Amino acid sequence: MTDDELDQRVRASILSEELDTSRVAAAVRSQIQTQRRHVRGWAVAAAALIAMVLAAGFSYRTFRREQTPQLCVAAAQDHEREIVNGEPRQWLSDLTAIQSLGAKQGVPASAIAALGTTGYSLERGRLCFLKKQIYLHLVYVKDGTEYSVFLRPLTNEAPFGHSVREVSVGAEDSAYFQTTRLTAVFVAGHSHAAAAFARAGARVLQGLPS
Repeated sequence: MTDDELDQRVRASILSEELDTSRVAAAVRSQIQTQRRHVRGWAVAAAALIAMVLAAGFSYRTFRREQTPQLCVAAAQDHEREIVNGEPRQWLSDLTAIQSLGAKQGVPASAIAALGTTGYSLERGRLCFLKKQIYLHLVYVKDGTEYSVFLRPLTNEAPFGHSVREVSVGAEDSAYFQTTRLTAVFVAGHSHAAAAFARAGARVLQGLPS
């Protein structure tokens, strides 16, 4: 028997045997299942993370809406109607007359005079209703921008605290605080403008005698 004949017989014998591939197939299937579980795990984790981010954003927006005092909403709406849109109202422009009007509602003349020392000029004033309460509505001007200031004697229904807080209501910027005598809300149409006036106003109003 030649070497070539021997090789052919060995090759034929090997090819005639049935190969057991079950272990290899099982290992491959196990690897595929493991990879699928990992992919599903990452997908579930990613979906959970996205849900948490969306929920946090929604909760933050809800918290912000709940934290905006309804008095500031009413003040911003009044400012938009009467100052931005210029709906006709009867205003007083004389300082003495405005101070007398405010004094009748419990807003001291010294408070109006103090606000006039902040660099903002009083232009006019009137009484208005916000949340079924009477407020002295004062309009100040600085650098061509009009600001609304709403003052009322301190009451217990809207405890704001002495520090100035700022909120946005639509297109209006609002800021508010309380002194030992007054509740004050400032509104302007430019971002942070009301807060800047409110901080200046807080310094002079909180220095007034009780």
